[in-house]
Amino acid sequence: MKAAVLRAFDRPLAIEDIAIADPRDREVLVRIMATGVCASDLSTIRGKTASELPLVPGHEASGIVERVGAGVSRVKRGDRVVLSWAPNCGHCFYCQESHPTLCDTYGGAAMSGGLWDRTSRLGPAEAPLKHYSCVSSFAELAVVPETGCIPIPDDVPFAVAALVGCAVTTGFGAVTNDATVRPGDRVAVVGVGGVGINAIAAARLAGAEVICAIDVNPAKREVALVHGATHFVNAADADCREQVRQLSHGRGADGTIECTGRPAAMTLAYDITRPAGTVVIVGIAPVGAQFAIPAIGLPGSKKHIVGSIYGGGVPERDIGRILSLYRQGRLDLDRQIGRRITLAEVNEALRELEAGVLARTIIAFD
Repeated sequence: MKAAVLRAFDRPLAIEDIAIADPRDREVLVRIMATGVCASDLSTIRGKTASELPLVPGHEASGIVERVGAGVSRVKRGDRVVLSWAPNCGHCFYCQESHPTLCDTYGGAAMSGGLWDRTSRLGPAEAPLKHYSCVSSFAELAVVPETGCIPIPDDVPFAVAALVGCAVTTGFGAVTNDATVRPGDRVAVVGVGGVGINAIAAARLAGAEVICAIDVNPAKREVALVHGATHFVNAADADCREQVRQLSHGRGADGTIECTGRPAAMTLAYDITRPAGTVVIVGIAPVGAQFAIPAIGLPGSKKHIVGSIYGGGVPERDIGRILSLYRQGRLDLDRQIGRRITLAEVNEALRELEAGVLARTIIAFD
């Protein structure tokens, strides 16, 4: 198959012909139909996550089941599926504690660059390529754990399903599962990117009274308002914090969702959240980065600081709910899709993403 391979950080991906092995027990071979170009892929390519190389990036994807390994019962050949980049084993400590996105088995597999058995199905046996988040969708095919395949209805376009595989579920769940936004709440979203616009959309559906979108790029104002923001504040403004407080009845946001991964943005998110409010950190910071909060005021603030991964819920359940909202016409995901490109154009798409493209670029194989 053809795949985009990362062999050195901060270098263009190489489009190569590589081997892919058959699926093993409880594994599924999926033909990729659409995959989004996500900021997490870009962070890995730039070396911010210190992943082992060489690897095949890509994790926000949908496709068709080509073949199943022994013991697979959830899907069959021909099924249309969205791929979860956080498949879970169902029996480890965190799975039993209802935190499947923290699954020990998945965590070990992802860190090793392999699948459940820590080995790869990509490239030659003597020099295997690493998997990325048990997906590696910048390729024509992917072998994934069975629990990473979530069937989707026939009327859901592959491009939409791909977005739900990461950005939509991550932003949506951060609001509904981690910030638990309620009708009448005042919400702030820091970073109007692929995740941020879905946090905005989720806050709108949850009935938030004020939804304040915050970004350093003023061109994102219109995007934020289209997806449900009631206000836009430029993070570069000297009085940014005061603007958000005034928009939140002088107290600050009930819940703030940080979606950039920048330590300064995390500090901003903390500052603009009211006492006893919730700060949800979604953005992935570079290895070694830290953010500071004033220790003296922390006890009296009673603020909750929550880390959110993949929306903080149960991916299979949440993806089903999101697709139901889409099919009912209550959640406009088609609007989020930008250019459709071929795999050969992936490096150009990554440069556009870094420059601040306003819609999701989709690598389409259909």
